[in-house]
Amino acid sequence: MRELLDKELPEIDFGVMNHGFADHGRDYIFIIEIASGGTFELLFTHVVQLDYQTRVADEVWQRSWADEFTSYQAWEAAGEPDGYVFGTNWSLAYPGVTAMDEHSDAVSWSRRLNQPMHAAQVETDRFSILLVYSGVRLRRLSAENSTVSKVIIPLDEWSEKLSKN
Repeated sequence: MRELLDKELPEIDFGVMNHGFADHGRDYIFIIEIASGGTFELLFTHVVQLDYQTRVADEVWQRSWADEFTSYQAWEAAGEPDGYVFGTNWSLAYPGVTAMDEHSDAVSWSRRLNQPMHAAQVETDRFSILLVYSGVRLRRLSAENSTVSKVIIPLDEWSEKLSKN
C-alpha cells in the first residue's frame, strides 16, 4: 500500500466518485478521479473489516437532514440552504489515503487467517473508512477528470503559478 501511495496516488485532493463492495462481497472498490491523471479504480482485496464513520460535523448534519440535501438540483431549488450537500454525489479526499503500519486489527486478522493483512484509512470531507485487507490494486479506467479538475489545481500547476508571482 505504501508503495502505491508514494508512486501512484496523490496524498490528498482527489475525488471519491463512488465506493462500495464488489458484487461478490469480498473486495471493496473506490472509483477515484485525479485532476492530473483521470479516473481510476482503487481495489482493496480480501476485505475482512470495514469501519465507516461520517466526517460531517453533528451541527452540520442537523442543518442537512432534509432530503433536499441529497439532490443538488433540489438543494438549488430550495434556495441553497446552509448545510452539507450530499447531492454533489462525490467527496473530496482529505486528508486522503493513509497506510496504517502494524494496525492492531490487521495484526489480529493476520494471525487468525494465517495471511498477511494490512490496514488503510480513506478520509474525505464526507466520510472516514478504515479497511483491513490483503492486497490493493490501482487500475486506470479513463482520462476523465472533469469533475475534480473544476475544483482542484494540480500541484505542478500551483508551483508554476507561484513561480510567476
